[in-house]
Amino acid sequence: MGKIESFFSGLKFGETVLVEYPSNSYPELFLKLLHDYASSRGLHVLVDDILDAYPVLVKGLKSMGLPPGETVVIKIGGGRLEAGTIISRMEVDKYSIPFGHYMNSINKFREANGRYFNPVVGIHRMVTLFSEREMLSLLTTISYFVGDDRRVSFYLINEDVIESSKPVFLPLFEEIATTVTEWYLDGDELVLVVHKAANPELLGKEYRVKVSEFFG
Repeated sequence: MGKIESFFSGLKFGETVLVEYPSNSYPELFLKLLHDYASSRGLHVLVDDILDAYPVLVKGLKSMGLPPGETVVIKIGGGRLEAGTIISRMEVDKYSIPFGHYMNSINKFREANGRYFNPVVGIHRMVTLFSEREMLSLLTTISYFVGDDRRVSFYLINEDVIESSKPVFLPLFEEIATTVTEWYLDGDELVLVVHKAANPELLGKEYRVKVSEFFG
Protein backbone atom coordinates (compact mmCIF):
# COMPACT_ATOMS: atom_id res chain seq x y z
CA MET A 1 0.00 0.00 0.00
CA GLY A 2 1.46 3.35 -0.94
CA LYS A 3 0.60 6.76 0.40
CA ILE A 4 -1.84 8.39 -1.95
CA GLU A 5 0.44 11.42 -2.31
CA SER A 6 2.75 9.20 -4.33
CA PHE A 7 -0.11 8.57 -6.76
CA PHE A 8 -0.56 12.28 -7.44
CA SER A 9 3.19 12.86 -7.68
CA GLY A 10 3.48 9.97 -10.15
CA LEU A 11 1.14 11.59 -12.65
CA LYS A 12 2.50 13.57 -15.58
CA PHE A 13 1.22 16.91 -16.80
CA GLY A 14 -0.81 16.29 -19.92
CA GLU A 15 -2.56 13.28 -18.43
CA THR A 16 -6.28 12.58 -18.50
CA VAL A 17 -7.10 10.56 -15.38
CA LEU A 18 -10.36 8.66 -15.06
CA VAL A 19 -11.62 8.10 -11.50
CA GLU A 20 -14.54 5.66 -11.43
CA TYR A 21 -16.49 5.43 -8.19
CA PRO A 22 -19.71 3.84 -6.87
CA SER A 23 -22.35 6.01 -5.26
CA ASN A 24 -21.34 5.22 -1.66
CA SER A 25 -17.64 6.01 -1.95
CA TYR A 26 -17.27 9.65 -0.83
CA PRO A 27 -15.98 11.26 -4.04
CA GLU A 28 -15.77 14.52 -2.11
CA LEU A 29 -12.98 13.00 0.00
CA PHE A 30 -11.01 12.18 -3.15
CA LEU A 31 -11.39 15.84 -4.13
CA LYS A 32 -10.17 16.82 -0.66
CA LEU A 33 -7.02 14.71 -1.10
CA LEU A 34 -6.46 16.13 -4.58
CA HIS A 35 -6.86 19.71 -3.38
CA ASP A 36 -4.60 19.23 -0.36
CA TYR A 37 -1.88 17.70 -2.53
CA ALA A 38 -2.14 20.50 -5.12
CA SER A 39 -1.98 23.16 -2.39
CA SER A 40 1.11 21.55 -0.86
CA ARG A 41 2.83 21.80 -4.25
CA GLY A 42 1.74 25.35 -5.02
CA LEU A 43 -0.62 24.22 -7.78
CA HIS A 44 -3.98 25.84 -8.45
CA VAL A 45 -7.18 23.84 -8.84
CA LEU A 46 -9.66 24.60 -11.62
CA VAL A 47 -12.94 22.67 -11.34
CA ASP A 48 -15.25 21.93 -14.25
CA ASP A 49 -18.64 21.84 -12.50
CA ILE A 50 -21.18 20.04 -14.66
CA LEU A 51 -24.86 20.40 -13.77
CA ASP A 52 -24.20 21.62 -10.22
CA ALA A 53 -22.27 18.52 -9.14
CA TYR A 54 -19.47 20.44 -7.43
CA PRO A 55 -21.65 22.39 -4.95
CA VAL A 56 -23.17 19.08 -3.84
CA LEU A 57 -19.69 17.68 -3.14
CA VAL A 58 -18.72 20.84 -1.27
CA LYS A 59 -21.84 20.54 0.88
CA GLY A 60 -20.80 16.97 1.65
CA LEU A 61 -17.39 18.16 2.86
CA LYS A 62 -18.90 20.93 4.94
CA SER A 63 -21.38 18.52 6.54
CA MET A 64 -18.36 16.49 7.71
CA GLY A 65 -16.69 19.61 9.07
CA LEU A 66 -13.98 19.58 6.40
CA PRO A 67 -12.90 22.75 4.52
CA PRO A 68 -13.26 22.38 0.74
CA GLY A 69 -10.33 24.69 0.00
CA GLU A 70 -10.06 27.50 -2.50
CA THR A 71 -11.00 26.61 -6.07
CA VAL A 72 -11.74 28.36 -9.33
CA VAL A 73 -14.78 27.00 -11.16
CA ILE A 74 -16.13 26.84 -14.69
CA LYS A 75 -19.84 26.06 -14.57
CA ILE A 76 -21.21 23.91 -17.38
CA GLY A 77 -24.99 23.81 -17.28
CA GLY A 78 -26.88 23.99 -14.02
CA GLY A 79 -26.57 27.27 -12.18
CA ARG A 80 -28.97 26.93 -9.28
CA LEU A 81 -26.19 25.90 -6.89
CA GLU A 82 -22.78 27.53 -6.67
CA ALA A 83 -19.45 26.89 -4.95
CA GLY A 84 -15.93 28.22 -5.44
CA THR A 85 -14.94 31.28 -7.45
CA ILE A 86 -16.82 31.08 -10.75
CA ILE A 87 -14.91 32.52 -13.70
CA SER A 88 -17.11 31.33 -16.56
CA ARG A 89 -20.48 29.81 -17.39
CA MET A 90 -21.58 27.86 -20.44
CA GLU A 91 -24.56 25.84 -21.59
CA VAL A 92 -24.33 22.08 -21.29
CA ASP A 93 -24.98 21.39 -24.99
CA LYS A 94 -21.87 23.38 -25.93
CA TYR A 95 -19.71 20.85 -24.13
CA SER A 96 -20.24 18.21 -26.81
CA ILE A 97 -18.94 20.40 -29.68
CA PRO A 98 -15.93 22.71 -30.16
CA PHE A 99 -16.37 25.62 -27.78
CA GLY A 100 -14.35 28.80 -27.96
CA HIS A 101 -15.88 30.12 -24.75
CA TYR A 102 -14.36 27.29 -22.73
CA MET A 103 -10.95 27.67 -24.36
CA ASN A 104 -10.95 31.42 -23.75
CA SER A 105 -11.72 30.86 -20.07
CA ILE A 106 -9.01 28.29 -19.43
CA ASN A 107 -6.44 30.25 -21.45
CA LYS A 108 -7.00 33.29 -19.24
CA PHE A 109 -6.68 31.09 -16.17
CA ARG A 110 -3.45 29.55 -17.45
CA GLU A 111 -1.89 32.92 -18.20
CA ALA A 112 -2.43 33.95 -14.58
CA ASN A 113 -1.73 30.66 -12.80
CA GLY A 114 0.47 28.35 -14.88
CA ARG A 115 0.10 24.58 -14.54
CA TYR A 116 -2.87 23.28 -12.58
CA PHE A 117 -5.00 20.32 -11.52
CA ASN A 118 -8.37 20.14 -13.27
CA PRO A 119 -11.01 17.94 -11.61
CA VAL A 120 -14.13 17.49 -13.75
CA VAL A 121 -17.23 16.51 -11.78
CA GLY A 122 -20.76 15.60 -12.84
CA ILE A 123 -19.99 14.35 -16.34
CA HIS A 124 -22.14 11.26 -15.67
CA ARG A 125 -25.12 13.59 -15.14
CA MET A 126 -24.63 15.04 -18.59
CA VAL A 127 -24.06 11.71 -20.34
CA THR A 128 -27.45 10.44 -19.16
CA LEU A 129 -29.06 13.27 -21.16
CA PHE A 130 -27.07 12.68 -24.35
CA SER A 131 -27.79 10.62 -27.44
CA GLU A 132 -25.09 8.18 -28.53
CA ARG A 133 -23.92 10.66 -31.17
CA GLU A 134 -23.63 13.45 -28.60
CA MET A 135 -21.81 11.08 -26.25
CA LEU A 136 -19.26 10.24 -28.94
CA SER A 137 -18.84 13.93 -29.71
CA LEU A 138 -18.14 14.57 -26.03
CA LEU A 139 -15.47 11.86 -25.97
CA THR A 140 -13.89 13.35 -29.08
CA THR A 141 -13.71 16.72 -27.33
CA ILE A 142 -12.15 15.13 -24.23
CA SER A 143 -9.54 13.33 -26.35
CA TYR A 144 -8.50 16.67 -27.84
CA PHE A 145 -7.10 17.74 -24.45
CA VAL A 146 -5.08 14.57 -23.83
CA GLY A 147 -1.42 15.60 -23.84
CA ASP A 148 -2.08 19.22 -22.84
CA ASP A 149 0.93 19.55 -20.54
CA ARG A 150 -0.39 22.60 -18.76
CA ARG A 151 -2.75 20.53 -16.64
CA VAL A 152 -3.61 17.15 -15.18
CA SER A 153 -7.34 16.50 -15.59
CA PHE A 154 -9.30 14.17 -13.31
CA TYR A 155 -12.70 12.99 -14.50
CA LEU A 156 -14.70 11.78 -11.50
CA ILE A 157 -17.47 9.52 -12.82
CA ASN A 158 -20.20 7.70 -10.90
CA GLU A 159 -20.00 4.24 -12.43
CA ASP A 160 -23.41 3.20 -11.03
CA VAL A 161 -25.12 6.00 -12.96
CA ILE A 162 -23.25 5.27 -16.19
CA GLU A 163 -23.77 1.51 -16.05
CA SER A 164 -27.51 2.00 -15.63
CA SER A 165 -27.85 4.50 -18.49
CA LYS A 166 -24.90 4.48 -20.94
CA PRO A 167 -22.77 1.39 -20.13
CA VAL A 168 -20.69 1.79 -23.31
CA PHE A 169 -19.39 5.17 -22.12
CA LEU A 170 -16.87 3.91 -19.55
CA PRO A 171 -15.03 1.43 -21.83
CA LEU A 172 -14.74 4.12 -24.50
CA PHE A 173 -13.46 6.63 -21.96
CA GLU A 174 -10.99 4.10 -20.52
CA GLU A 175 -9.48 3.77 -23.98
CA ILE A 176 -8.94 7.55 -24.19
CA ALA A 177 -7.70 8.10 -20.63
CA THR A 178 -3.98 7.88 -19.91
CA THR A 179 -4.61 6.63 -16.37
CA VAL A 180 -7.67 4.70 -15.17
CA THR A 181 -8.44 4.27 -11.47
CA GLU A 182 -11.22 3.05 -9.22
CA TRP A 183 -12.13 4.71 -5.92
CA TYR A 184 -14.28 2.73 -3.51
CA LEU A 185 -15.08 2.15 0.17
CA ASP A 186 -13.81 -1.02 1.83
CA GLY A 187 -14.92 -1.20 5.45
CA ASP A 188 -13.49 1.87 7.16
CA GLU A 189 -10.99 2.56 4.37
CA LEU A 190 -11.17 4.35 1.05
CA VAL A 191 -9.22 2.61 -1.69
CA LEU A 192 -7.74 3.89 -4.93
CA VAL A 193 -6.68 1.16 -7.39
CA VAL A 194 -4.76 1.95 -10.58
CA HIS A 195 -5.90 -0.24 -13.50
CA LYS A 196 -4.09 1.65 -16.29
CA ALA A 197 -1.26 4.14 -16.07
CA ALA A 198 0.98 6.26 -18.27
CA ASN A 199 3.60 5.90 -15.54
CA PRO A 200 4.38 2.15 -15.25
CA GLU A 201 5.42 2.66 -11.63
CA LEU A 202 1.77 3.35 -10.76
CA LEU A 203 0.29 0.39 -12.62
CA GLY A 204 -1.50 -2.04 -10.33
CA LYS A 205 -0.84 0.04 -7.22
CA GLU A 206 -3.41 0.22 -4.44
CA TYR A 207 -3.62 3.16 -2.08
CA ARG A 208 -5.65 3.06 1.14
CA VAL A 209 -6.66 5.77 3.56
CA LYS A 210 -8.83 5.37 6.64
CA VAL A 211 -11.88 7.60 6.67
CA SER A 212 -10.99 8.56 10.24
CA GLU A 213 -7.70 10.08 9.02
CA PHE A 214 -9.62 12.94 7.42
CA PHE A 215 -10.77 14.00 10.89
CA GLY A 216 -7.49 13.52 12.76
